[in-house]
Amino acid sequence: MNEVRYQLELADLAGHYVDICVELMPHDKAGVLLTLPAWIPGSYMIRDFARHLLDIRAYDQAGPLPLVQTDKQSWLLEHRSQQVKVSYRLYAFDLSVRANYLSADIAVINPAASCLQVVGQQHLPHLVEIRRGQAPQHWQLATGLPRAEDTAPLQFGFYRAPNYAQLIDCPVLAGKLDVASFVIDKVPHHLVLCGAVATDVQRIATDLQRLCQVQKQVFGALPADLDEYWFLTWVVDQGYGGLEHRNSTLLLCNCFDLPNPRLPAEYSEDYQNFLALCSHEYFHTWWVKRARPTPYLDYQLQAEQYSTQLWLYEGFTSYYDDLSLLRTGILTLEQYLTGLAKTISRLQRAPANQRQSLADSSFNAWTRFYRQDENAVNAVVSYYAKGALLAFCLDAELQQLNLNLDGLMQLCWQQYGQGETGSEDDTFFHLLQQYSHSEVLVEKVRHWVQYPAALPLAEAALALGLELSWRQPEHHQDHSGNKELPLASLEPGFHYEVKTDGLLLTAVRNNTPAHRAGFSSGDLLIAVAQLKATEATLKQLLLRAVPGDVISCHLFRQQRLVELNLQLEVVPATVAVLNAVSQRTSWPGVSWSLNNAE
Repeated sequence: MNEVRYQLELADLAGHYVDICVELMPHDKAGVLLTLPAWIPGSYMIRDFARHLLDIRAYDQAGPLPLVQTDKQSWLLEHRSQQVKVSYRLYAFDLSVRANYLSADIAVINPAASCLQVVGQQHLPHLVEIRRGQAPQHWQLATGLPRAEDTAPLQFGFYRAPNYAQLIDCPVLAGKLDVASFVIDKVPHHLVLCGAVATDVQRIATDLQRLCQVQKQVFGALPADLDEYWFLTWVVDQGYGGLEHRNSTLLLCNCFDLPNPRLPAEYSEDYQNFLALCSHEYFHTWWVKRARPTPYLDYQLQAEQYSTQLWLYEGFTSYYDDLSLLRTGILTLEQYLTGLAKTISRLQRAPANQRQSLADSSFNAWTRFYRQDENAVNAVVSYYAKGALLAFCLDAELQQLNLNLDGLMQLCWQQYGQGETGSEDDTFFHLLQQYSHSEVLVEKVRHWVQYPAALPLAEAALALGLELSWRQPEHHQDHSGNKELPLASLEPGFHYEVKTDGLLLTAVRNNTPAHRAGFSSGDLLIAVAQLKATEATLKQLLLRAVPGDVISCHLFRQQRLVELNLQLEVVPATVAVLNAVSQRTSWPGVSWSLNNAE
């Protein structure tokens, strides 16, 4: 037996249990080591999937075999040099795109969080049988795993992977599926929805086809080894997210993010956000799954694997996700600039922008970006958001040299993406020098990456024929819009959630009135100026106050009543407003006259 075999059975829908059996022939007389990944590629956080494994045991034809756990995710198997089976039960109830979920309505299986690796046999073919178990007969199954010859499309049965790396890169979605397909350059693309209600599947597929065509043009062609692609979409009441895979993506969205079939021409903000999510993950087909940092050429999934380059891969992808919507005409120029202004505003308002560099944010994604707490606004800069704005600034610089970022992306793809040779920390800068012939630009971009410096956004906007201006925020969630406030804003500097008994503070920004007054995340604000603390009351008091006024605030802090005096100050202008003035370059890749605001 020169392969590793798996059986996955949807054994208990009510209990959320998947039964798994691994069948193998030992190659090492000293014993076989079995491990489960601690994290899944693309999501840089230790998740300890092995904590969901139950009732693990090993046996062969002669009976049980010793199986000794050596750490939190590994087991050492003693054997008798004959074929062995290892069985276990997997608890699957994680409503996310990173792990496993099983219920009476759907099955979502990520093999990275499910299938034990046979150490030393990763290179062998892996055969997977997915059994229906308790699942209803009408359920279908979709995955990027290649089907075995006797398995019909969208059916339970046998699937093959050439090695363990591909096995764990192919999520599985099963349930009552809606499917629509389209073809790009002879490569079938499949949109699969599970849980969707009252939507137009074919319309979504048509919009995705336009998006995929635009993104293909950035790199010049589809990856040569891509023979199909799957948009596996899990539709829920409340949820959002996506994770890239080599020939698929697993997406999570709200049911009303999808378009209304009665309004075939409408692109609601929610639907635009869904398409942007699809756009982001599809871009990763080139830019992460093939072109990627050298440390990720060979994923080591038992512990953290560090890179300072996530700003380049996630940040640039974030730049192109909305840009692709603009290039297809799904977004107007005005809508695109509003979204870009929101990103600028969030970055401008976060004290972390002047504290953490993009390189540091990338390297410490494991413990900071993916494990954010109440102080994140002061300590963690987003390599997604700031990386996207760096791409915007770089595009503006290249446009002034009669070049563009698309050309640089194609060069990177040709140099190390197609061949999957990986990028070292300096690779991108060397290629930028080769493409631009500008040492000054290279050093400028290095500085943007290595230091917590403010990006030259106003200059970049001006070079592209845009005007960047600033206004005060009306409240802490105000991030965009060209509007005139009737009064000076006195927003205090804390974020909150509305509760029945007051306002629960979730974050306090450094160097704001709230910070100086001693407010803390976790405080429950119950009264302001001797009035019950509600969102409406706070807003009215701030509208009626003037700079220098002091508002008495009562709050509960860990069961204790505390009184603090909030001295109000004029809020800095941190809301970005972007307006198109004149198209001075080829940016953004389409004529502005085709993307006006009307």
